[in-house]
Amino acid sequence: MRPDLDPAHLTPDDCFRELATILARGLCRLRDKAALTPHQTSAPQIVPESSDSAVAVPPDSWLTVHTG
Repeated sequence: MRPDLDPAHLTPDDCFRELATILARGLCRLRDKAALTPHQTSAPQIVPESSDSAVAVPPDSWLTVHTG
């Protein structure tokens, strides 16, 4: 709402117009923001991990945890 308008002095039609203006501006901003954001049409590509990673485990290894 515009800072120069006192809601107590607005008619119901004026309130409706102000509300419609606020909503329209918000929708325009949302539309513009969506236009600026690149849309991703496919799943993100997974980069294969490097085999020289310190936490790399050969595929035939088993992790066993003993309790007690």
